[in-house]
Amino acid sequence: MSLFRPLISILLVFISVFVVSCGDGSQAKAPTYSPTQLAQIQTTTKNVTALTDRLPELATMIQKRDWNNVKSFIHGPLGDIRILMSALSKQLLPGTKEKALATSKEIFGHLNKIDEAAGNNDYPGAIRNYGQAIKDITTLFNLAPKA
Repeated sequence: MSLFRPLISILLVFISVFVVSCGDGSQAKAPTYSPTQLAQIQTTTKNVTALTDRLPELATMIQKRDWNNVKSFIHGPLGDIRILMSALSKQLLPGTKEKALATSKEIFGHLNKIDEAAGNNDYPGAIRNYGQAIKDITTLFNLAPKA
């Protein structure tokens, strides 16, 4: 029995060395975007950008305290921004996707708070949430891959 244990240990070492040497030595590759995915992301990003380029109009309406048009603008022209930002977030790689979805929800929250502030004639609340929405939109665009 005392001779049997060292032989088993040596045999296990040889098996381990053999198994390790049979590996191909390649490392796992980080997930990347396919050309098709990049094209879809770029298309969605352009659509989101077309809507976010209109945000200065919202700022002007807030500054003028034109609350009816603020509410109409959020539900009208900016109504699709929520859907597009969610679509953009869902197209991103895992890890980035979760952060993008959280950021999208924050943007939606800010737009809802602007809408609520417009209903309450709350200029400071509307302008504060507008600024936070702009900051979060920049964060979202930074998460998307560049062309």
